[in-house]
Formats: sequence, C-alpha cells, structure tokens
Amino acid sequence: MKKFISAVAVTAVVLSVLSLSACGNDTSSPESSVSAPESVVQSSVVISKPQESSQISWEESSSAENAITSQQIDEMSASVSSYQNMPVFASEGSSFNAKSVSNGKTITLIADNINLSYTKLVAEQFKVAAESAGFAKYIVARTDGTESSINNALNNAVSVKTDIIILFGDINKDKFSTNIEYAQANGIEVISAGSLNAGQNDHFTDYTMPVDYSSIGKYLADWTIVKTKGNVNALAVNCTDSALSNSIAVGFKNEFEKYISGVTGYCTGVNVLLQETGDTLTGKIRDALKKDTKINYIVVFDDRMIESALDAVELVGRKIPVISTGGSDEAFDSARYGNIEMLVAQSYEWTAYGMVDYAMRILGDVSVPDEQYVPFRILTTESISDAIYNFGGLSGNFNRICFGSHFEYGYGTLWQL
Repeated sequence: MKKFISAVAVTAVVLSVLSLSACGNDTSSPESSVSAPESVVQSSVVISKPQESSQISWEESSSAENAITSQQIDEMSASVSSYQNMPVFASEGSSFNAKSVSNGKTITLIADNINLSYTKLVAEQFKVAAESAGFAKYIVARTDGTESSINNALNNAVSVKTDIIILFGDINKDKFSTNIEYAQANGIEVISAGSLNAGQNDHFTDYTMPVDYSSIGKYLADWTIVKTKGNVNALAVNCTDSALSNSIAVGFKNEFEKYISGVTGYCTGVNVLLQETGDTLTGKIRDALKKDTKINYIVVFDDRMIESALDAVELVGRKIPVISTGGSDEAFDSARYGNIEMLVAQSYEWTAYGMVDYAMRILGDVSVPDEQYVPFRILTTESISDAIYNFGGLSGNFNRICFGSHFEYGYGTLWQL
C-alpha cells in the first residue's frame, strides 16, 4: 500500500451520520478497526506538492521565437478535425476478472459537491459502473461543498468499513489530511481523481488516477490558432483554486507558447476563484475586454464560468467568440445552440467507469496504467446536430449522443463480464 502519511497525529474525530446513496439498505456504522487519536503532536510535515504552479502567469510567459507557418496551421487544422471524431474505446491496462476482485467489497465515492451538475452526472454513472463490476455495496456521499460534509463522508466511510475511497473533483487534500490518514490507518486505500494531470501525485492520497487533462487545453489552444491563422489575442479565464482548471490551463499555455510569438499574437489571463461567479466574474472579464480591445477569443477552463463570459461580451458590445471545456448538460446546450463557438466536452460516463476500473486494479493488485484513458471531444453546433441525427434524435443524454455507448462493451470485455 503506497502511503503519504505525515508526521502529524490525527485529531480527535467525532463520527456523525451522513446520508448515503447506496445499492443496499444497510446504513449501520460498525466499529472501526482503529480508533481516532485524541491529541495532536506538532511536527514538521513533508508534503508531495503537485509539479505545476497553482496559478498561471500569462504576462510573464515566454513566446515562440518564430511566427507559426502556414504548413503548421494546416497540420493543426487536420488535428482539430480529428478531435471532433467519435472517440474509440482504449485501455492501457490488462484484462482481469472484475467480479472476483469486487466480490464482497464496498467502494465509496466522495465528490467535492454532489449538487454540481457535472459531478451529479458522474456520480450517477459511478453507481451504474460499480453495480456492473459486481461490488457488494457502492456508496455516494451527499457532500455539499462544505468541509464538514467531506470530513463526515470520510469518517463514515471508515464506519461502514468501505474497502476503497475515491475523492473526486476539487478537494484540497491538505484540508482533510487528518481524516484521510484516519481512513488509511483503518486499512482503506484512498484515490484522488478528476483533477490532476497524469504524472502528478495528489497530497496524502495513496494513488492519483492519471488522466491527461492538459490535452483539453491543447485542443482549446489549437482551435484559436487555426481559426485566427495564428493571429490570436486570447483572454484565458482560469480558476486558480480548481486543480482541474489549472491542469487544463497548463496544457493551453504550453501549446499556445509553442506556436504564437509576441508579434503575431498573445494571451492574457483573468485569474478567479470558484466562488467568483455571477456579476463579480462578469465584471472582471468585462474590464479585461475594455482594457484590451484587440482580444479576439475568450477561453474558459471551467464551464461554470461560461455564462459570465457571455454576459461580459454582451456588455462590451463586441462579437468575441467564447470557447470552453465542460461536461454538464448546460455546457452541452451552450454549444448546441451556438452561444459558445466550441466546447471540449468531457465524457462523464467514461470518467465514472474509469474510476471504478482504476479502483478495482488497486484492490485486485492488477497493474495500473500510466494513463487512464478518458476521452475528450470537440463539439460545435454543426457536429452536435450531426451527432443527434446519427443517434436518431434527442431521446438519450448528450453523453450517449456524442460519445456513444461502445465503452460499455469495452469495459465489459476488459473486466471479463
């Protein structure tokens, strides 16, 4: 078991009852195998920090030495076209018997806020995937974005003797180190998922599911470069307290700097916090657009910021295209109706199945892949219209319409079901 245990003893923990969503009716809380320590010993702590900065500095970044060539734009255009194709199931991991691994075991998902649109969709599919894989019990904690709800979820996972915990989304592990270590001390593996790029290890957790979220940023950068033929002046809207937004921003920044020189284009940034939605964020983006009238693209790294970006554009009275990433129904509708020019969509079904797959590999001591494949796809009004037509109408969710259902067969084969 790979642990990141600090030298700080955990504080006394008061167990409280948290409403759980599970496949069974058993809501009892058996005694944990290790009780919570009653005191805190002050000591130095060595923490494995993420490799990438928590805030992107656009103004101080270097630019490409030479302007992008027409040949490079043609090649990038071909790549952008390929990003719009229906993804095909892929896995670097070896096949294994899922039901022999999951038999009699309990898996718990603790998300940052189960009430968020995208997170709720992932959680629903997590239960479907866990049931398909054969888990005796699967639990989704009803978190609401508060620290207390996440701490309670961690403590209750120990109470019900879950076998593995997945922490999904923007959960700052530093704030929950005591409760994470409490779970680990009870023999529970803890996985971080849905935030950091492949190759990074999240704080205090045993494993970090490796997904190439930076490729989303690459897709966004390539789109702006192709559409402007290299003459892009982008405004990037990044949530500095969102690990996922930062992971995407790094991919965008690296790709942008690779091709755009200070002569032909540039990128400036609006760094915000997740709580800065509505009028506050709209005002920040509006002020940036007023300050620089040459901005010809707005790039959003979190779909919760789309509405504010669109409102800011309307306020300044200029036609500036907005592109974004996201996996919610609202983000899909923004692209479907042409409110935003393009969406790099994330498959919530594939994400959920990927988490269950990764958890079983750890439980079954099966080799974990260097990258857990989760597909992203460029969607536009035109491609969504085509996808709806090919699907036979809007009878299904957008994930099935735009990502298909072949991943179910793929995982079924991989899990030897």
